Amino acid sequence: MTTLADLRTRIDALDAELLRLIDARAALGKAIGEAKAQEEPANTQVSLLRPDREAMLIRKLIAMPREAASENVVLRIWRELISENLRIQGAAHGGLHLNLSTAEHSKEVLVWARERFGFAPSFGYVNDATAAVQAARDVRHISVLSLDPRGGAWWARLLAEPKVRVIAALPELSSARPYAVALASIQPEPTGDDMTFWVSDSAEHENKIVEALGQRGFAAEWLCTAQGLKLFGIIGFVQEHDERLATKTLGSLSGIIGAAPRI
Repeated sequence: MTTLADLRTRIDALDAELLRLIDARAALGKAIGEAKAQEEPANTQVSLLRPDREAMLIRKLIAMPREAASENVVLRIWRELISENLRIQGAAHGGLHLNLSTAEHSKEVLVWARERFGFAPSFGYVNDATAAVQAARDVRHISVLSLDPRGGAWWARLLAEPKVRVIAALPELSSARPYAVALASIQPEPTGDDMTFWVSDSAEHENKIVEALGQRGFAAEWLCTAQGLKLFGIIGFVQEHDERLATKTLGSLSGIIGAAPRI
């Protein structure tokens, strides 16, 4: 008969083995950082983040057979492991830094940011959404902003940004529409299950625009309206110059501002 003491002893042994494996993973992260420094010594203008690869890894792990662990704990553990790995790889260049706006209306944004990017990145506030977008031009920075309409149509600024794009929808493990997004200087890549973010200045009602997008082969949902501009989420990965969106009937000022993998 297995006693409570026996079970606790087994947990202690598993904890020790987990620590050994976590440390071995971290050591590999250090080796990767050193290899990158040797092979690409001048390549400091590329973000450490790989949202596409991370999403596909986590989906694979969540799909693996489990006896008791929840999806949420799998996601949380591997987000922290990835976060630590990136901290080690980027230590020589200052690592990653999270930016939030002091004008933020949603208190949950910091929680969602930490859930998605872990506790390894440093963290601070900038004056407003404009400053957050500007900060995200630096490849070491990630800016996280809510889609609360009280914050205005800050997301429309990304139409004029050559590099800063939406790379994550928050909260991450949710089937509901996103309430916040993360920005970084990364060109999103398709993962097989994504949401593309599209802006329009069309005066048509949001439902009419969703219907018009549907007629062009897109499954879309309205996300936010502010200052006469509208933000939609299109299911799937859509290229920025997709000809189906290049029509004045969908607005004279419109465009894709990024894409986020869905877990």
